[in-house]
Amino acid sequence: MGETQRGNHEQATDADPERLGLVQRLTWAYLRTALYPEDSTWAEASAALSAHEPAQGRIESK
Repeated sequence: MGETQRGNHEQATDADPERLGLVQRLTWAYLRTALYPEDSTWAEASAALSAHEPAQGRIESK
């Protein structure tokens, strides 16, 4: 007890903080909608990606 396990911990290799933030927001929106199906967070986040940041990526399916 009290020891920290050391091993191969993968960290983000993408140096673009905007893209990392985008992935974080989309992940949060996906999880929130999975827990609360009536929540509109996923629809809003995916629409915002399509409208404002199409160069960052696209969503093909939920």
